[in-house]
Amino acid sequence: TEDAMPLTHSIATRLGKTLTDVRKSGLLWWLRPDGKTQVTIEYLQKADGSVEPQKIHTVVISTQHAEPLKAKRTKECAGYTGPEATAPSMADMNTAIVEEVVKKTLSEITLKNGKPALTLFGDHTHLHINPSGKFIIGGPQGDAGLTGRKIIIDTH
Repeated sequence: TEDAMPLTHSIATRLGKTLTDVRKSGLLWWLRPDGKTQVTIEYLQKADGSVEPQKIHTVVISTQHAEPLKAKRTKECAGYTGPEATAPSMADMNTAIVEEVVKKTLSEITLKNGKPALTLFGDHTHLHINPSGKFIIGGPQGDAGLTGRKIIIDTH
């Protein structure tokens, strides 16, 4: 890749950045800051040992969000003075995340063959968007558990 990182890492990192961007821009105003991404790619290993990506096998995105069908934009977004809006259903949230985050991010990443990474995405791709259901409480409150300890990755 251009950044000399594994393609899975580059895509997962860019997905996380896009989650932040669409939240801060107000496009997906109901997103909250705690989000995690994971990408799995199927490769073809060539005789010389090099590998070529064949398809994006799995995309996992778990992202904190406002209460579906209840949260109001004026309460979620400090300083927002536009028209009132209610957070969408979980199904509509997940669809918006796929369209506005996954597909747009993949279309902006160029592979070595000059094609967009979106060409590796398709019906074969397993999508897990908020696979554990609602993710309303995030950050230290959501991660601390009974011991009060927090996983180290979230402190960086």
